[in-house]
Amino acid sequence: MLIKRIIIVWKNYITSQFLVIMFVFLMNWLAGGLTGLHLALLNALAAGICEVIPSFGSFISWGITAVLALVFGSSNLDIANWKYALIIVGCSILIQFLEDLLVSPQIIGKKMELHPIIVFMGMLLFSAFFGFWGMILAVPIMASLKEMKNYFAEKILKPDKLQYVLPAKDILQQ
Repeated sequence: MLIKRIIIVWKNYITSQFLVIMFVFLMNWLAGGLTGLHLALLNALAAGICEVIPSFGSFISWGITAVLALVFGSSNLDIANWKYALIIVGCSILIQFLEDLLVSPQIIGKKMELHPIIVFMGMLLFSAFFGFWGMILAVPIMASLKEMKNYFAEKILKPDKLQYVLPAKDILQQ
């Protein structure tokens, strides 16, 4: 049934988004913990939550990280707070870069059975046309359309119902 297949697509999308959020959370917690960021766990949690917000979420996360670094500094590195803020925000930017270009297209692409390049290009295209909501809904909509195409292709082109088509030379001889 088509509706069940589409529900599975959306469940897979939600699962893949959760995995991406966990990647961002864990990497930010690791970076903050290793460099001595005070409240590293809370900062990582905020980064994971901000991952849900396309485009602007990473800026919010970087702002939180910068404020924590400027106010508290590092417990592991003996440098000025502003230098530490540059380092830890740089780490956060690198994590976001890896997530956007490598992790997210791979995880979402596999879960949604879409090629990572299609995922990346679809997100860019949908966000250009539909903004915030286009960015959020691009992948599940593309995967749902693909599933509908496959479903109707299976229903219309059942192997047992395919008719033999005569080669062109046989038609011409008749």
